[in-house]
Amino acid sequence: MARAYFYNIPHHGHITPTLPLVQELVRQGDEVVYFAGRDFAAKVQATGATFRDYGVVSAFDPARRKGHVIQQGGLVAEATHELLPTVLEQVAAEQPDYLIFDMSAPWAGIAARHLDIPAVVVFPHLPFYWRSVTEDRRVLRKVLNSVRPGQGYWRDLQRQIGRMVTEHGLRRPADLNILSSSAELNIVFTSRTFQPYAERFGEQYEFVGPVVDLDRPEQEIEITREPGQKLIYIAVGTVYQAQAGFFHTCMAALADSGYRVIMSTGRAVDPGSLDPIPANFTVGQFMPQLQILRQADLFVTHGGMNSIAEAMMLRVPLIVVPNTLEQAVNAGRVEQLGAGRYLPPRELTAASLRTAVDSLLDDAGVAGAVERIRDSFVSAGGVERAAAAIVAFKTQYGVGKNN
Repeated sequence: MARAYFYNIPHHGHITPTLPLVQELVRQGDEVVYFAGRDFAAKVQATGATFRDYGVVSAFDPARRKGHVIQQGGLVAEATHELLPTVLEQVAAEQPDYLIFDMSAPWAGIAARHLDIPAVVVFPHLPFYWRSVTEDRRVLRKVLNSVRPGQGYWRDLQRQIGRMVTEHGLRRPADLNILSSSAELNIVFTSRTFQPYAERFGEQYEFVGPVVDLDRPEQEIEITREPGQKLIYIAVGTVYQAQAGFFHTCMAALADSGYRVIMSTGRAVDPGSLDPIPANFTVGQFMPQLQILRQADLFVTHGGMNSIAEAMMLRVPLIVVPNTLEQAVNAGRVEQLGAGRYLPPRELTAASLRTAVDSLLDDAGVAGAVERIRDSFVSAGGVERAAAAIVAFKTQYGVGKNN
């Protein structure tokens, strides 16, 4: 038995894919202590792990995230500056056998390197490779917009990194790579088929496929449609929330179109503020996504990896309207593999969305492309492969051999 400390960031898209892996590690006899925000305590404890709360860390507030890469970097550096002294003290005093941490939790990577503790990184989305953002002009434009000067984000990032260097003596290049960590073993929750330039990622990277709970309980709704009527589902993620204008555009594109549309606005937009709602639409803040996807013919999404994985597993093609750089890379890959369309927000109009919907639903090849991605996800090995990779990692580094 070994003891692992797991450090994550308190966002659903990062924590949810890790919980089945944690449960399997506990089942195999490891003691796992999981650090996150208090809202996730019950879910973590349900795996058999011990939960520890970071406490209040203002950088984790979703309201502060603006979709600007440099701003995100500044927030990560701010969180690292705040958490690092405690993490270093915890790890030094309690001596876990190994660390597991999200690629966006560099405080754990710094502790692992400085205290010489073996580490595993988990990737809830695609590892970065530079050609992924330069070969598609739409993604490249997103990069340029996501790192643009202004709003003080560059200055904030420099200030936060300067504090870390000065106060903690950080000099190693890996310690300052705050946007994407790596370690001796890297577990990626997608398949090599879906990963752009997968050949650039060596044997330290285990692509285990997405971890999708298709049996999670949901409050189901009644879904009615005419015989032969196509069902379109529109939903956004939990972190980068859409504005009302996005939903107005969707309604203008698909009102009285002959399609049946179900639209989830999330917590940021009150459906009542969207009136009048077209007769062929059902709109709510929160919808049972799995129930809808099981019947849907098309999913319009911002393109987070969890939503993409659920759609592919349930054989639903995608129109991706990305908010963030990460989502733009996902959108490009979905389109490249033939499983959907990439519609940049700057090109989103009622006419462009309607054209994309009509053309995708008429595309005879899309079903085969979705099936190929789905097959790659299923065959990647899932939680069992991830756990086996950690077992091999522990053997290689002598983890827990004295326990």
